[in-house]
Amino acid sequence: MPFRPKILVVESDPALGRQIESTLNLMGSEPCCVVAQHDVVSRIETEKFDGAFLDWDNPAVNPEALIRRIRHSKSNARIPVIILSGRATAREVAKGFGAGGTFFLAKPFDMNELGRLLNASRGSMLEEHRRYERVPLSVPTLCEWGQRRGQKFASGRSVNISSTGLLLKLSPLPELGTAVFVELRLPGQQRSLRLKGIAARVGPGDQAAIRFVQVDKQQRELLEIFVAGQPGSPLFPLA
Repeated sequence: MPFRPKILVVESDPALGRQIESTLNLMGSEPCCVVAQHDVVSRIETEKFDGAFLDWDNPAVNPEALIRRIRHSKSNARIPVIILSGRATAREVAKGFGAGGTFFLAKPFDMNELGRLLNASRGSMLEEHRRYERVPLSVPTLCEWGQRRGQKFASGRSVNISSTGLLLKLSPLPELGTAVFVELRLPGQQRSLRLKGIAARVGPGDQAAIRFVQVDKQQRELLEIFVAGQPGSPLFPLA
């Protein structure tokens, strides 16, 4: 299935907002247009986006605070943020980048410029999308955590996996934030993977979400190849 980036659009001018929405749709994206500050904040915290177009001149929101909110959110901290502004002075551009913006597009602009910017951002959007793409996986999984004297072991079964983390059913569960080692074997592989992670979410239903850390290049490539070769499933951010 072709990649359709889900893009948050915050634009105060209704006519320009419709133009942006139409252009993004035509270019194979999925725009989500929002105006009110509380709606924007809510969606940043509860939904996964691949990128954002943000009106820097929007009187209904605080654009600097919104960008910082994005950069500190659990799921959207690394997405490209494109600032749209009619105040393209050196001072405003510096403020935008200082807040965490990725690109700055001066108003007025035509839709060809918008399209070129979308294409320039598409690679980083796809990379970000792949970080969160999760596929079903049900294989025996062993977890280990704790110091040597208080070391704990638990066997369980994976539920789904991405190149950056794993959801599994396990008992007992590690405490939130605990460093764990996870051992499992991907289908078709002769050797098991032993991956270091952090318990990013625990419960309910004896479920633990493990975010991988310090994954070496070979293991990451194996994970990416496996995930890319499976039918996709919905995106579930780990942390």
